Amino acid sequence: MSGLAPAGEATSPIVGSSPVATGGVAAARRRGDRLVGSSRAVQRVLEQVAVAGRGRFHVFISGEEGSEKELIARLVHEASDWKTGGFFAVDASLVPETLLARELLGSERGALPSLPSESVGAFARTAGGTVLVDRVETLPKDLQHVLALALGDARYHRVGGGAALPLECRVIGSSSESLEALVQTGLLDAELGERLRLLEIRIPALRDRREDILPLAARALALASDEIERELGRSPKARGFTREALERLRAYGWPGNERELLERVRAALRLARGDEIDAEDLALGSASSDELPSFRDAKRAFERDYVARVLRLCAGNISRAARIAKKDRKDFYDVLRRNQINPDDYR
Repeated sequence: MSGLAPAGEATSPIVGSSPVATGGVAAARRRGDRLVGSSRAVQRVLEQVAVAGRGRFHVFISGEEGSEKELIARLVHEASDWKTGGFFAVDASLVPETLLARELLGSERGALPSLPSESVGAFARTAGGTVLVDRVETLPKDLQHVLALALGDARYHRVGGGAALPLECRVIGSSSESLEALVQTGLLDAELGERLRLLEIRIPALRDRREDILPLAARALALASDEIERELGRSPKARGFTREALERLRAYGWPGNERELLERVRAALRLARGDEIDAEDLALGSASSDELPSFRDAKRAFERDYVARVLRLCAGNISRAARIAKKDRKDFYDVLRRNQINPDDYR
């Protein structure tokens, strides 16, 4: 008998889980668009989302790496009057500094020699909507100051000058650190911090709300099952978790939070041979929450174990293993070299 079956569709927009319309009614009902959990911490987040939804002020979201900051931002967007416009998310740490201002503010024709054409920018494209700037502290300091002025004056200028344009969208900043910590350490412009300070939504680490782990695992299983069914045209054999797997899920410290849980379950479902995912499939080891490796070490250990399991399943066939892992063959070879794994050992 299965210890935990996939989660069904939740119906309440506030208590327990919330839909986000990202592409019509069908998209709003996707399991991945719902905040899952029954802990007081999750209920507090949902209460704050409702507060943000009743206002038109800017917001800050903080939570460790792997927590569902973008999902929370989308919930805020959908709960508010800003949902009449679009939703745009940018990770400031991944965009070259020379392009960040253009990406957000837009640019006049000829303002940037390397990109001479006019650019509208996210603020204009999402008029009436929401712009999420993740890792906001990695914005260049001068752009942080420009953003602070824009939030204060509700006006901004494109790169290259031109007339002042009205800022007609909500801006949400997010980071793995608290707003106070970012300002105190000087990573975030103090004025920008003040503009975002009215409401900070803090997402507690998954290890601090263990009652949410199994519901999240059920959602992860449902999402992974849907993914495999779309890919292969059939449902995976495993439909739940063994009792030992459930115990391991509850005991693990989840340094990578919800993102790590999803990836672990996704990989385990592809490797499972029986009707249930067992503890070995999860590859979580036996570490308790008080004896956790660093996130980097945990990630490396997972990568090595996952690749070895895939190769064992494919009898060392690189092409098949790369397809299962959803990686380019060359990229898969790079993973093998990085972990000093010889595929011949599995043939």
